[in-house]
Amino acid sequence: MKKIVLMLLAVTLANTPSVAQEKLSALSILDRTSERMLTPGGVSANFTTTMFQGTQPQETISGTIDILGEKYVMKTPGMSTWFNGTDQWSLIAGNGEVTLSSPTPEELQASSPMAFIGIYKQGFNLSYKKAELRGRKVWDVSLKPKKRGQEPSVIIISIDCKTFDPMCIRIRNKKDWTRISINDFKSGAGLPVGHFNYPANEYPEYEIIDMR
Repeated sequence: MKKIVLMLLAVTLANTPSVAQEKLSALSILDRTSERMLTPGGVSANFTTTMFQGTQPQETISGTIDILGEKYVMKTPGMSTWFNGTDQWSLIAGNGEVTLSSPTPEELQASSPMAFIGIYKQGFNLSYKKAELRGRKVWDVSLKPKKRGQEPSVIIISIDCKTFDPMCIRIRNKKDWTRISINDFKSGAGLPVGHFNYPANEYPEYEIIDMR
């Protein structure tokens, strides 16, 4: 689930200018959103993830995410992760340890919020329709795998029609859904490179376990 959350966050954390009098496709909408991930200064957002069993909510997790190029920091009440482009620190709240590793490209595919960039261009059938969410007109962009029986069976990304603000991601695995609501995000967030290193002075009680 962490992999899906991180990857889907990457494709939607963007704030692009409105586009008028231009014919758009599902691919072009996602392209514009993805390109904004490289905005100078990075992007920041708050998110709330809710897991559903069928239509019944089971668990909700809220957090924050900052992204600058391939670097990221993601924090929830139970876990925090810092990745500076080479090294990754993973802290589970309350266990007194921080795991330091240097992820391989394959491991980054399972953990980095940048991993989703480009993935939607292959292996998915794309479509979109206009809808309304929280009083705003949105495009609901649907990604369905071309391979029969592949999971997740559908991903729906709601993007504001006027501003291209991402508003919601819905992911279906079998009969269950995950919903990611994104709020208070901004591009050009002015994030310094040092922000993506583990701030050891803020967690003096945690021991670093070096797995590199």
